Amino acid sequence: MMVQKCPHCGITSFNDHPIIFGNVTLEDKGVLVFERTEMTLPRVQHQIVQALVAAKGRALTRAHLADWLDGEVFDQSIAVYVARVRSTFRQIDPSFDQIFSVRGFAAYKWLFKPLAQ
Repeated sequence: MMVQKCPHCGITSFNDHPIIFGNVTLEDKGVLVFERTEMTLPRVQHQIVQALVAAKGRALTRAHLADWLDGEVFDQSIAVYVARVRSTFRQIDPSFDQIFSVRGFAAYKWLFKPLAQ
């Protein structure tokens, strides 16, 4: 298990598979299941989703997400990647709104939504 702590907000993130949070399950090797549909995301998008889902509703700053990506992406670019993630999820669920932007904090959080019956 890999543990990372955000130097800005102090939130601890865990990298433990599988990660289940409502209607999303993250599995190893870049595969995730959303609303019972298996998806394969590009690596950076998967890592952003992984960090947000692992935080289980806590907000993560753009700087923390950039650190999570080992400095491969600057925190200013995180918004672009989050937009791409939203677009990808909207292909499955056009009303997807589970990535919440925390205004004034440059942060995002994944909102819990139960798996549809």
